[in-house]
Amino acid sequence: MAKLPVKPTIIIDTREKPENRLFNPAEPDKDVKGYLVEKVDAGDYTVLEIPNLVVVEKKQDGKELYGNLITNKDTFMRCIERMRAFKHKYIVIQQTYYEFLDPANWSFINPYKRRFSAIAMVESWLIALSQNEGIHFIFAGKRSAPRLTKRILLKSYEYERKRIKNGKQDVSREDCVILPASDGDPREGASPTG
Repeated sequence: MAKLPVKPTIIIDTREKPENRLFNPAEPDKDVKGYLVEKVDAGDYTVLEIPNLVVVEKKQDGKELYGNLITNKDTFMRCIERMRAFKHKYIVIQQTYYEFLDPANWSFINPYKRRFSAIAMVESWLIALSQNEGIHFIFAGKRSAPRLTKRILLKSYEYERKRIKNGKQDVSREDCVILPASDGDPREGASPTG
C-alpha cells in the first residue's frame, strides 16, 4: 500500500443535511486536508484515504435510536450489514447517557411506565450490536459529538499511517470468521429486555 499523506480527507455523507452535519466543509481545519461531501456506503463519516477501515454513524438521541431499532428495524439492519465492510464501526449519539436515561426525553412514548421498557429495549439492542457486530456506541452529547467523531477518524488514520510506515500487514478479511445473525437479528437468543 502506498504511503498515506500526513493529513486525511474526511468524507461527509450526502444524506447528512447541512444543518445537521458535525463539520462544515467550507470552514478550514488545521487537522485535516479537507472535507468532501459524497455518498458513503454505510454511516455518515469516514476517511477517503483509508476506505473500509473506519466509519461513524451519527444519531441524534434515544428517539432516533428507538425508531431505528424498534419501529424501523429492517432499514437500520441493512445499514448495519453495510457497516460490516469496515474494520472499525462507531455510532455516536448526540445525547449524553444521562439524557438518554431521562424519561422526560421519552415523552413520545406514553404512558410514563412504558418509557422505562423502551429504554431497556434500546439498551439491549445496543449491547447486542456491540457484541455481535463490533459496533462501538458513544453517548457524546451534542457539544462533544463533533470533537469525538473527528478524534475517532483522525486516530484511526494516524494508526493506519504508522502501521503502513512500519511495514506491517493487515489481517485480511478472509482470515476472519464472521458469524451471521439469524434473520438479521443481532440479538439471537436474547430477550428484548436483557
